[in-house]
Amino acid sequence: MKRSRALLVVLVISLLLAACGNDQPQTSMVPTQNAATNTATLAPTPTPTEIPPLVLNICMAEEPLGLYRYDGNENRAKKSVFAAIYTDLLETEAGTNKSLFFENIPTEENSGILLQSVPVKVGQPVLDAAGKVVYLAEGTQIEHAVNYSLDNPVTWNFEQEYQMNQFTVTFRLLPGLKWSDGEALVAEDFVFSYHLAERSRLGHYQWALERTDSLIAPDDHTLVWTGIPGYVPRDLEDILWQPMPSHQLSDMSDEELLTADLATQMPAGWGAYRLVSWEADSQIVLEKNHNFVMVEQGLPAFDKLVFQVEPSLDAALQKLESGQCDVLDKTYQLEALEKSQLESLAAQNTILAESWEPVQQLVFGIQPAAYDSGLYSQWTSERQDILGNLATRKALSACLQPNTLLREYLATRLPESIPLGLDSQEAGEIDANQALEEIGWVIPEASPDGVRVAQTVSNVLDGTELRLNLLSGQSRLDQDIARMITDRLAICGVAVSLQALPVSELYRPGPDGLVFGRNFELALVSWQPEHLNLCQLYTSDQVPSSINSWVGTNLAGLNSPEFNEACWGVSTRLPGEEGLDDAGLMTAYLPAIALMPQYRLWVSSPRVSVPENGSFADLWKFLPVE
Repeated sequence: MKRSRALLVVLVISLLLAACGNDQPQTSMVPTQNAATNTATLAPTPTPTEIPPLVLNICMAEEPLGLYRYDGNENRAKKSVFAAIYTDLLETEAGTNKSLFFENIPTEENSGILLQSVPVKVGQPVLDAAGKVVYLAEGTQIEHAVNYSLDNPVTWNFEQEYQMNQFTVTFRLLPGLKWSDGEALVAEDFVFSYHLAERSRLGHYQWALERTDSLIAPDDHTLVWTGIPGYVPRDLEDILWQPMPSHQLSDMSDEELLTADLATQMPAGWGAYRLVSWEADSQIVLEKNHNFVMVEQGLPAFDKLVFQVEPSLDAALQKLESGQCDVLDKTYQLEALEKSQLESLAAQNTILAESWEPVQQLVFGIQPAAYDSGLYSQWTSERQDILGNLATRKALSACLQPNTLLREYLATRLPESIPLGLDSQEAGEIDANQALEEIGWVIPEASPDGVRVAQTVSNVLDGTELRLNLLSGQSRLDQDIARMITDRLAICGVAVSLQALPVSELYRPGPDGLVFGRNFELALVSWQPEHLNLCQLYTSDQVPSSINSWVGTNLAGLNSPEFNEACWGVSTRLPGEEGLDDAGLMTAYLPAIALMPQYRLWVSSPRVSVPENGSFADLWKFLPVE
């Protein structure tokens, strides 16, 4: 408006001067072409409305201690940020199933995985028949190469030249891959990361390091991993080292890497977002990585991602409701909330569960340490050999119906809207009561409490009652599951007495500890066997005894050469090959029953669309809801 008034004043003055100047020639008021052009340029120019950036706000209860991969600090907050700046390198594109980062995912069919028979020599690191990394020596049991007609396992000696299987896996990077700073992501970055892991000496990476013979980069786009003889790479994630930006970090010492901002605060990534700033105890700000492999497809859909540090769960829930936060990550440990609280949260939001990894097992005391001398007699032994009978163990398992038990327990803890992802079928379903009757466990007509007694049960004194003792921890989870086990077995005529022990007592070393001293009938234990098949916990060489100073995982005391050989076979072949798998083997021999899994919960608001069956690691796939 001010500009228009100024123009009007100028025009009026011009007219007055023209009228007063009598000696000036009269001119037409029709504007010339130039005048029209000048007037148009003085008019206000319309500008398009600026579209605000799309922002994904994620609340976290704590911030990471640092973001250097090999600093030894592993927590949920660090994993949350990693989900933003890194993407699963084995990810494939929906619809086409094409790899995002490699020419293809290595398989035997496309020659990406190569199996060779190689000679082995004394002192060489190999994976023995029990799945342990050892230095080859006289008497070592090994799996001989598959293309030789020898029974496995064999005992290595100096007199014969044995060959073992050795796997090589080749990854071929797609051209044009870049770090978030624009530099090329090359095969040497993977090798650099591998050597950083070696130098870190962190126990978390030792398993993979010990099973790697070499990792080389013949050129910028080719990465070749070779395992030690005997090791079978069952999961490519176990052998694919996550790359580190060698162009930024290769000149730094190990000490500098633990403190340098380029490594700990603002690391380069290859994922959907790149770090912009980190305000301690407040927020971590990221923006769309324009060098991300899916950026041409419009992913990620958000322009910015902000991790807000909000320690209070109540405050975080208020922010979720008000729109200040769109997602609550796994740092809030929502799995500890009561079902009613989760149901209230799920009424307006989506609760997602992931990491369904079995950690709790019900172990059968098949052979207690008291039987190690081989002098068991049903007439003289203090403890009857009830659980050494496989048919009895299978009948007890049928009584428990583990999958049903687990679903019923989780139904008391989680809202119905959370998919459990559990098998709805019981393995090898049988009529439990009929099976017990056929074994010889009968319920006498005059029995006051309905407890079964032995009547011609193999290796058990007639008249022995089917009464078992169950050891467990004192946590709420252990107590709840133990009570459910007790109630279910009671329906089958099995009396169970529960003994809850402190953790220090439950896992007390043998021979004094009841569990590791193998002096129990039933025991609820929790552990997470990383990189192992469950059957490997129960091979004969893992039985805790005086011979191995009571160190071992085979608490059941199962001693079966057939089980050992089958387990070694399962553990030394590629996934997908024909034959009994790990779960099938555990069901067939039943040293233990897998029960409660470990799971993690996080929440997404209705403002965000999460892919079906998506995980938090799929941040790059999250979409805004209009």
